[in-house]
Amino acid sequence: MEDSFGWCSAKYHIMSWALSCLQLNKFHSDVELITDTRGKELLIDQLKLPYKNVRIELDDLDFEADPRLWVMKKMYSYTLHGEPFLNVDGDVYIFKPIPDEILSGDLIAQNIEQDFEYYKELVNLVDNNFEYIPSAIKTLNISSEPIKGCNAGVLGGNNFQFFSGYYHLVQRFVTENKNEINQLTATQMVNFNAIVEQYIFYCLSNDLEIKVNYLFDTVYDPAFEGFANFHYLPKNTPYIHALGDYKKNGWICDQLANRLRIDYPEYYNIIINLTEPDTICFKGKNQQEGSKDSRTNVSSFSFNYLAKSEGDIFYRTKQMISSICDKEHISLNINKLTIFQVMEYLDKELTNTRSAALLNDLFEFEKEKLKLIQSLPSDDLIWKNEVKTCDSANHVFLSNSYQEKLELKLSPLCMTIESEWDWAENLILFSRTKENNFEKNFHVDSHYYQTLLLFDRHHGEVIEYLLGPIETYLISILSRDANTSYAEVAAQVMVFFQNIEASQVPVLLEEAIRFLSFSGVIYLSEKVE
Repeated sequence: MEDSFGWCSAKYHIMSWALSCLQLNKFHSDVELITDTRGKELLIDQLKLPYKNVRIELDDLDFEADPRLWVMKKMYSYTLHGEPFLNVDGDVYIFKPIPDEILSGDLIAQNIEQDFEYYKELVNLVDNNFEYIPSAIKTLNISSEPIKGCNAGVLGGNNFQFFSGYYHLVQRFVTENKNEINQLTATQMVNFNAIVEQYIFYCLSNDLEIKVNYLFDTVYDPAFEGFANFHYLPKNTPYIHALGDYKKNGWICDQLANRLRIDYPEYYNIIINLTEPDTICFKGKNQQEGSKDSRTNVSSFSFNYLAKSEGDIFYRTKQMISSICDKEHISLNINKLTIFQVMEYLDKELTNTRSAALLNDLFEFEKEKLKLIQSLPSDDLIWKNEVKTCDSANHVFLSNSYQEKLELKLSPLCMTIESEWDWAENLILFSRTKENNFEKNFHVDSHYYQTLLLFDRHHGEVIEYLLGPIETYLISILSRDANTSYAEVAAQVMVFFQNIEASQVPVLLEEAIRFLSFSGVIYLSEKVE
């Protein structure tokens, strides 16, 4: 039960398998599991997931390959079908049936990937170091085409005979280059699994001139925008693939858990009992969950944060102090003073008003963050707030005309920090992640920024999320009144953002409402007539 397989923890890995299976069964018959004995014991004997058929085919396989090349088991399973099939990964969740026009294809894949840096690195490494390179790969490698692969979130097709030749080609490629593969670093090996499966699939299908039907006809770059839009459920996204680094993201893991809890509470409870036996489970969709920390009034987020050293809590302020002292030739040993003593000293010594303004703004930012985290209630109340906002959002968004009766209310746990420069570290969604080099603020005029604090329960961290303009204005509107109708909000937003094309404002507003409600910041409800 300890293997996480790339997820934040084993709990989320198991939840992912459960949600993937249950959603497939909702729309398609003949959902089959090919696994080993251990997988069968977990997914069938303990979780009792409703696969129509279970085949234990993956025990005691020897591929003469580095054991880190886990994709070989998956690729071997492709050869076990004597009829058309579609393999769906355990981190893929469908919310609409896969279209017949896709399923009719000779070959099927999720989408084309192009210009990924790790493809370039590893294809170049293969070209320069591997003894055996299949002709299908050589042909593409010497062409001027961008390097492409086929994402294998879903992979299969009516031409099931293709997969036997595909597997044997890969097996020979791996066997004859065993020594070179064994020398790959851990990071390279993670990515090499994708090269073996996805790049070679693209090369071979292209070489044999077999058409591939893609679930998404867009060529995706490494950002993978839109593949983890849990906040567009329950109706507005047909497909989610929690691929790659999404699995390590606390927000994604929380959204996965909440989706399983809302739609399949019985399976959610089974997994919680397996992985966290001391946790109180749900008896129904709308009941609250207690946790091992629910008996204390001290938030674990506060406890973890206050356990940090002053240098860690005020690390940006200390870096800014060092930078400013270097620029202004101020000699100061900040390690022998508290941050407050240093700030008091610099308040008298700094002659550059811009540097002083920047430093004070950053110091106030980190002080406010500390103050807000100190004020947090118990984990149990934080969790109940998240459950309430997620459940209310899920209920409201079931309706196609939710705007007509929608009312919005700010959660009492909405915590924001105002600043004149951008100090936030966006760690919420990888498509929203940024590395914030604070020194860029030396070259930027002051403005108005608002940073939202969110909770990553798995990592025990408080996340800083820089609000966008519409999100900022939405929170400002809701902070004035207890309940505000969607019509009032939309009217005010439309007037305030006249510089945005009118047709885009409702789209951006919906994105903001969905994200903030599923993140524990806004309560949604239907107005009672």
